[in-house]
Amino acid sequence: MAVVTVARQLGSGGDRIAERVSEALGYEFVDRRLVEEIANITDTSPGEVEKYDEKGEGRVRHFLKRLLVPEMSPGGFPLSSAAYFPEFGLEFPYVMERAGVETPATYLDRGTYQLLITTLLQDYGDTGNAVVVGRASQVILGQSPAALHVKIIAPFDLRCESVKKAQEVSDEQARELVEQHDRWRQLYLRNYHDADWDDLLLYHLTINTGRVEPEEAVDLMVRYVTQKGS
Repeated sequence: MAVVTVARQLGSGGDRIAERVSEALGYEFVDRRLVEEIANITDTSPGEVEKYDEKGEGRVRHFLKRLLVPEMSPGGFPLSSAAYFPEFGLEFPYVMERAGVETPATYLDRGTYQLLITTLLQDYGDTGNAVVVGRASQVILGQSPAALHVKIIAPFDLRCESVKKAQEVSDEQARELVEQHDRWRQLYLRNYHDADWDDLLLYHLTINTGRVEPEEAVDLMVRYVTQKGS
């Protein structure tokens, strides 16, 4: 029983490699499913969940948000207050408790998302036989003895070219997308897990698809998981 976490740079081919590894091992592939599960639990849409999915905030915005209205930490409970600070562009959609006013049964905010994503990933870590893509799984399951953590990277120009072809965008748009996703993932781990996405010590393997073909990457990961399991 094992769980494989895959951190990947946009345009590195990491998503497809992770999916092919899950197929080769007969493991559950956990990527978009996390978004759908949270949407079902909170009775919201996948699009609403994606507002928080692997997206970080700038330091100033994050600091002001934590200072003005502390968010729910993993294991905590949602705040029963609402606040809106338009001067900072910060909105906190927490449930309000008022006498005679029925509160909604479900809702979604950053704190709720963090609690649910952590709980779901820990559950996959306990049951094993899963390949989990992103969502800070390399940190949340960092202490799990059954977890193998892999990071898939590629040269910047190669990633931009891959995104350009896949998204059918211009060179400039592709570069902006790659840079934006890099910032999001770095900020996401820093703000919500106090971790550095570029810390190589978080991973068992780092694979550069600029030098290693996708088929070789799949084979390498499958062999490593199989050897660890035996």
